[in-house]
Amino acid sequence: MSNAGEWYNSGTFWSAAAVVVALLVGIATVAVTYLTRFTRQQLAYGLRTVVPLLTAPDGVRDDLELRHRGISLEHPHLVEVVLAGRGRRDIPRAAFDNDEPIRLDLRVQIVELLQVTATDSASATPIPPARVDATALLIGPALIGRRQRLVLSCLVEGRPSLHCSAPLPNARVRRHAYDDDLPGLSSTQIAFAAGMLAAMVLTSGTLFIFMW
Repeated sequence: MSNAGEWYNSGTFWSAAAVVVALLVGIATVAVTYLTRFTRQQLAYGLRTVVPLLTAPDGVRDDLELRHRGISLEHPHLVEVVLAGRGRRDIPRAAFDNDEPIRLDLRVQIVELLQVTATDSASATPIPPARVDATALLIGPALIGRRQRLVLSCLVEGRPSLHCSAPLPNARVRRHAYDDDLPGLSSTQIAFAAGMLAAMVLTSGTLFIFMW
């Protein structure tokens, strides 16, 4: 009994316990920060429509010509690019690093940005400014609502392949197939949380063995 009492009142025990508590608090803080940061601000992008405007067979297509504002197009496509806020919070203008815009690169010449439309079930969020830079659409910097969905309709020369560069360090940006469902935790986030839990259990078990 005296040994048990001495162990319980030992300064070594309380020092080790304090270290483990601090460690567990640190791990929990990192896990919560990681998970909440990306679930609160999320941005999805993708191609909704890619339609070739010349669909005749090759032999016939050579005899056809399509012009837009005097420019002859050989492989014109109508493209709809979607950019959508899907998190729990809006993405404010201040979230844009160095006031750089979101860059949606289609990897083909953009002949013209035909229109930009938006839907927003949360509030009447203004449509962010959009412009063309050679093969890319530049969006913002501007507020993007948490339920706002932008549809950018373009005429392009060639078949597009979309790539997104978004200067949003505190938002999760990903390509997405569009529907009206809200995203849950991704597999990466679930794996990260499981790893944190395993680390906490392992650390606690190690301390238990050390003390006994």
